[in-house]
Formats: sequence, C-alpha cells, structure tokens
Amino acid sequence: MNNNPRVVIFSLIQSPRLKYVLEIIFRQRFKINYLITANKNDIQESDVVIEYNLHQETDYDFIQAHKIIQEESVDKKFKPTIEGEETSLRLFPTEDSIFKMDIFSAIFYCLSMYDAYTSNNYDQHKRIVFKEWFPRISGLDQLPYVDIWINKLQLYLDEKGLVCHQSQFEQDISFDIDHFYLLDQRPLFQHIKASIKELLKLRFFQLFQRWMVILGLTQDPAEKFFDFLEYQDKNKFKFFILMKHGKNNSLNPLNDLKKSLIKKLVSHGNIAIHPSYDSYSKTELIEIEKNKLSQIIQYFINTSRFHFLRINFPDSFYALEKYNIKIDQSVGYYDKPGFMASTCQPFNYFNPINNESLNLIIDPFVWMDSMNKYYRDIDDKEEKLELLHFKSIVKKYNGKFNVVFHNDSMVDRRYRMLLKSLLYN
Repeated sequence: MNNNPRVVIFSLIQSPRLKYVLEIIFRQRFKINYLITANKNDIQESDVVIEYNLHQETDYDFIQAHKIIQEESVDKKFKPTIEGEETSLRLFPTEDSIFKMDIFSAIFYCLSMYDAYTSNNYDQHKRIVFKEWFPRISGLDQLPYVDIWINKLQLYLDEKGLVCHQSQFEQDISFDIDHFYLLDQRPLFQHIKASIKELLKLRFFQLFQRWMVILGLTQDPAEKFFDFLEYQDKNKFKFFILMKHGKNNSLNPLNDLKKSLIKKLVSHGNIAIHPSYDSYSKTELIEIEKNKLSQIIQYFINTSRFHFLRINFPDSFYALEKYNIKIDQSVGYYDKPGFMASTCQPFNYFNPINNESLNLIIDPFVWMDSMNKYYRDIDDKEEKLELLHFKSIVKKYNGKFNVVFHNDSMVDRRYRMLLKSLLYN
C-alpha cells in the first residue's frame, strides 16, 4: 500500500456484499487504503469521503444504495434496471448519485454472477442456457463494464489528489487438452465402429486416414499441435489436461505415452487441471485427477478449468477451494464471445446465496475456439475480426485477454492462423 490519504465510505450499510466490492475496488484494483464507517468521528481531514446510503445523511459526495447490496439471499425473480448504452451504460441508475448510478451494487451484481443463481434454463450438459441471461440480453457482456465503472471512480479519485494503481494489458493463451490423439491410442472396437459409420456416410477420406494412422503409416492429425509448439520458443502457454477418459471425456486412456506427452508440455508453459465432465456432480474427482497430474509433472497444480465448462453454482467453486485450487478459468461463455462477468480482470469468487467470499480467484476468458466450431456459423474473416475486436477492447481497459484454444483445433489451418494473428499482432 502507498501513503495516499484514505478513502472513507460513510455508510450505515454493513453488509458482506458491500465489503466484498470495496475490497475488490480499493485493495485489489487501486491498492489504496479505505475505511467503511457509520461514525463521523472516524473521519480525518485528509480523507476522501463518499457517503453510501439508501438516503443521503450528510453533505459528502453521495451514492444512493440499491437494496440488493444489503440483502441476505438471492431473489430468483430479480432483474436490475439499466439505462444508456455503450460506455455510458448505467446499472441501478439513480439521478441523486455521483456517476448517476449505484456503482457498488452494479459491480456486485456482475462479479457475483447473480443471474447464475436465478436461472432455471439448462442444456443437456446442465449448463446455463444464456438466452435469458440478463447480462447478454442487456448488452452487459459486450464491454467490460465493471472495469469501465471502476475507471470512472478512479478518475474521480484522481481529481481528489489520490494516486491509484493502474493495471497493464496482458494476453494469456491457453489450450484445453481433451485428446492428445484424435485417432491413435484408442481401442480397436472403437475404430471398427467408427469405420462402419464413415463407410455408410461415404466419408472415404476419413476412413482412409483412420486406417493409415492405425497401421502406423502416417501420424495422428493431432500431432500437428506438437509441431506447432516447436516453433513457439518465445511464447509460453497454459495447458489444461483432461485426465479422465470415457464418455464425454478424453478419447485416450492414461498410459505411458500420454504421460510422456504431458511431461513434454512442461517446457512450453504451465500445466493446469481440466476437471472431468463427471466432476460436476462428483467433486471428489477434482482432487483425484489433480493429484494424478501433479505426480506426473512433479509440481503443485493450482489452476483449473472445467471440461465442457460444466459449472455447478456454487458447489464447483467450493470444491476447488477445498482441493487447494487457487485460480479458476472456467468463467466464460461456451457459445458466444463476451465478458460473462462484465470484466476482463481476475476477481475473488463471491457466493450471493450465503454472502460469502472465497480466496479462490476467478480469471475469466473472453473467447474460445469451440464457440464458432460448434455453436455459430461465421466465416474465418469474420471470426478473426471479432477476435481482434475483443482484444482491442481488453487492451483499451488494460485488462487480461484470456483466450482458449483446443490442441486438436491446430489440425485446422483456420485456427492455426487465428492463433498466429494473436501472437504477432
């Protein structure tokens, strides 16, 4: 912490939600001292004071609080009020407040992912269907509004003579390693079953390629990924390894060859765990899979991203904390680019059901290759423009640009070129 004057939030509201938001803004983002108090005698002459109450009690600069900031549970029917557009968008608008909105409630609502606890619409994988997700239908997910609002608060404090910490742009490219091989290292009966399907559907090239790999006459298509990495000595990546094989998990069982490939990745970046499809309901698998991976690479695993992005709110996050995962990168859409929590900065997980903050850091991603491979129909030029558009937004707000590829996407020239556009632009 520096020697700046304190920020004092004069408030009769003493809630875990408010405390969480103030910690995020002042300690984590700005790295300055702050105090929340309802006692005027605690205020010093050098303090910068903001009153935050349901109704104004003093002559200090005022933000009118919304009731959500002091509620003790989740209202499943709740939808916030929103006004404006683009960078002028205001959540919980109020004309009597500086910034013309309740900035603290707005930040709480977005970072707590409040809608995840009100949703009743799920797909076949028990993931939230985002058609009715308020941040999406309102446009809250197209810009990092939490960061925009925090920047406005920072400008206000700058005018008061306070010096706040400023983040720097960072790019983090990671790979989900679901299958080291697309064809090789699979049981023969699976090949026979797949070959019959390819024959019936007249997919003769795929059938030919399959048996060339089986007979050892050509390399598996997924091995292109390692060829790509050999030319990327200057770039380090993060690799999320899926340890469980079987239905909805890895095609390849864990054997000595797979272990050697995992070890090979260590020289190209950091290894993280990709908790399996089944860990959604069997959270003990997170610890089992993490320990297996740690034994192979001989170091502690502290980062995760759930396979299929299957998140059980809030149980999945409590399980990660229980099993000593420090950072999770599962928060992001599976079907469309965007800022799911309206931010491009890491933040602590907060459970709005019991109003508890965890040490677990949520490090959200913006874009994933499978969004366009499986859920949308856009051409490669449009995809590239969209990806670079989101990168420019994150750069503008000095955020962390987290993007996700799958190693088997490197089979496709489209995604190899897309990745290179990020590395060299």
